[in-house]
Amino acid sequence: MLHTFVQADPTIDALMAGDADPESQQGLRMMWHGMSAIAWTYPVVLLLLRHRPATVTRPVLGCVALLNGSQAVLFAATALWVDGASWPASVPEWALHGPVAVLAWLARPSNGPKPRARRTRGRLVLLWCALMIAALNAIFHTVSGTLQSWPDALLDSDTASGPKLTLYSMWLFSCVVFCAIPVTMVWSRRTSAAAARFLLRYLAALVAALGVSWAGAIAFGLGPDLTPVGPVSLGLLATLTALSAPTAGGE
Repeated sequence: MLHTFVQADPTIDALMAGDADPESQQGLRMMWHGMSAIAWTYPVVLLLLRHRPATVTRPVLGCVALLNGSQAVLFAATALWVDGASWPASVPEWALHGPVAVLAWLARPSNGPKPRARRTRGRLVLLWCALMIAALNAIFHTVSGTLQSWPDALLDSDTASGPKLTLYSMWLFSCVVFCAIPVTMVWSRRTSAAAARFLLRYLAALVAALGVSWAGAIAFGLGPDLTPVGPVSLGLLATLTALSAPTAGGE
């Protein structure tokens, strides 16, 4: 709620008032809304886990904890790096995600038997296709996207310091999300069918949130300089990821 209704307007207004090139401004604005959607998935997932067995709850809570923990660390590290003296107040989001990470980690049930998920050959093919696309997206987004694209233009702009730090930290977290997707895909093969199904569908939802944000920015005229390659790639990845999940019968 804070990310969506309190921080959005001042952060985006400061971004659009800066002198970064229009594509960078539109892209970072789109990414902000995508990250807002991802933030809303955390309480939804926690509610869905209330009556799930331990074999599902433990790995999914671990995923939620790692995402929030990495976000807290990135916000804190960015603020400390840029504004060491007053870093606790520079990017205060670290204090919001840190408790979620700790509580989700501590809430994991104890280890039980770990029956591995089995898939038909068709679903394995879909999983490997999704994995390859996810890995390529992660490499491009983390390396080329960070060093030569929107966040680089943001750092060179005259955007106000506070919003600039928040937006740059948010971008770094988006790199974590993109990298976590192929890693979690591989990890899902070591979990039960029910856990793999939940994890892969959750990954598909995260990817879809970014794809819908990108497509919506183009459709509503908020991102005229953005290319449709992004939402098409993300839509394909979300679809393949969801289809590669084991069925309820535990293929």
